[in-house]
Amino acid sequence: MVNIPTVPPSIYETGVFVQPLAPIGDSLIGSFFVGLIPLLLVFVLLGICRIPAHFASLAGLVICIFIAIFGWGMPAAQAFSSIANGIVFANWPIMWIVVSSMFLYNISVYSGIFDMFRRWMLVYTPPDKRVILLIIGYCFGSVLEGVAGFGVPGAICSPLMVSLGFDPMDALVYTLIFDTTPVAFGALGTPITTLATITGLPAMKLSAMIGRQLPLLSVFLPLYVLGMYAGVQAGVVECWPMALVSGLSFAATQAIFANLVGPELPDLIAGLVSLGCLVAFVQMWKPVYRSEYHAIMTQLPKKPDEKITELEKTNQCGKYIPTLPNTNLEKGSEISDTEAITRKQVILAWTPWTIIVVVVLIWTFAHVSSVGQVNVKWPALHQKVYLTLYGKNYDAVWIFQPLGTGTAIFISAIIFGGVVLWNGSNPSIFWMALRETFIQLYRPIITVSFIMGFAYLYNYSGKFSSIVYTIGLTFSSVGPAFPFLSAWLGWIACFLSGSDTSANSLFGNLQVVAAREIGLSGILMAATNSSGAIASKMISPQNMSTIASTINLQGKEGLALRRTIFHSVFIVCIVGAIACIQQYCIPSMIPS
Repeated sequence: MVNIPTVPPSIYETGVFVQPLAPIGDSLIGSFFVGLIPLLLVFVLLGICRIPAHFASLAGLVICIFIAIFGWGMPAAQAFSSIANGIVFANWPIMWIVVSSMFLYNISVYSGIFDMFRRWMLVYTPPDKRVILLIIGYCFGSVLEGVAGFGVPGAICSPLMVSLGFDPMDALVYTLIFDTTPVAFGALGTPITTLATITGLPAMKLSAMIGRQLPLLSVFLPLYVLGMYAGVQAGVVECWPMALVSGLSFAATQAIFANLVGPELPDLIAGLVSLGCLVAFVQMWKPVYRSEYHAIMTQLPKKPDEKITELEKTNQCGKYIPTLPNTNLEKGSEISDTEAITRKQVILAWTPWTIIVVVVLIWTFAHVSSVGQVNVKWPALHQKVYLTLYGKNYDAVWIFQPLGTGTAIFISAIIFGGVVLWNGSNPSIFWMALRETFIQLYRPIITVSFIMGFAYLYNYSGKFSSIVYTIGLTFSSVGPAFPFLSAWLGWIACFLSGSDTSANSLFGNLQVVAAREIGLSGILMAATNSSGAIASKMISPQNMSTIASTINLQGKEGLALRRTIFHSVFIVCIVGAIACIQQYCIPSMIPS
């Protein structure tokens, strides 16, 4: 007989919605499978039917509404209020960060400075796509993840890779896979600080624990992706030295800063160190030349029917040219030795990324985000839902930070805009950049809004509790397997929410409670929730949709899911295995 937690009768008298754990025929198993239906539907529509992400997420949301109201008995007003809460959170802060980042990126494109960055890449590094894959996808992407997170690394790195000769789908897939091991420390450690707040555990202990898990993956990730991209001979055998340099330098720095400094800087510093080490290394060592991996500068992705206006054909000094601003390269042409980039152009090429790093660092450590913060107690939800699993009322508070990270990045874009004007660009590029940002992101905004509404409804209706309690009850009888399960719980939460931070908010406390009941380490289980979540960010509809929109692959998210799902499952299994080894074989790795 299954022992389902009981609810005190006095709770029902308060008029709150009590989350049922077994609403379907008083059966945990039945409720478990019904609760999975919306989640599985999104997987099937994306991966098998190849339905665009915004339609798949809408379908999942609609089914979730019906099951929440008629299956779990959630009042309709509370169901739609939870959806509204999710949609608002999706747009502020998540998509505000993405919009600000893409606005800055588009300013760099239309001013011609992005083109300088591409030319710097081919002048100062070997024009080999295997080298560029690591420099941009792994090292540079890690820096962007450390500063901004939320899909920004892929949204910027993917078009850069495409403009250097990569197939758009390859660029999408590899940036998704690379954006894994940096995720737990992304956005200057926000996932870990959130996890510490939710669980009451010390942030430094959690940072140290995750810093003893993810670096083990970071070492091998560059070689793993090179093997995917170029095969065993051209990718592994011929490129292992540079993969070792980038992976080892990143992993060592990530581990040191996570254990000795805290959760804010591991990704940012590790990405910069790895970038510097790899660029220096390929000045002395280069992989065997293969013509099929020779990098060339091409036009940035345009829609097939998109025409370049006369204004877009004008460079920063007003001179008419036939291609991108500030470049005279024909599509598919190679860079020549006569086009060596000047010192001023090098400085300009790195200006946007330097500005964003400096501003966000100052913003974070000066606690500017908390200025003007408003804690909104969400109507019909705050303290109006009883968490049967935890035996307490649910807090539903939307934290509105008008000066959050997205605003810091927008300020960076304004500062960079001043540099662009000083360099002689036409002020009209700001309008073009804003217009392009809207064109790129209106579908991802819709997708993220639907999927976050879906996730919030899943959470507040009690479906998550039913699924998790059923799984936890099953695995509690075989306690040794729970560390492995812990990684999968984080994986599920991040797939739905698209964010390691949100995954920690959903399941972080649950992991600690379950760990204490079973007699395992709460720090290890909470950390494993965050580490496991990194593996599903590559298959999250929000991230795929955001990145796809920047390289004209809208509607192709299903194909990306089919190419990444195996790697996602493989990585989460590795994380689960590491957690089991640390709990039972090397417990000394767990901070006391």
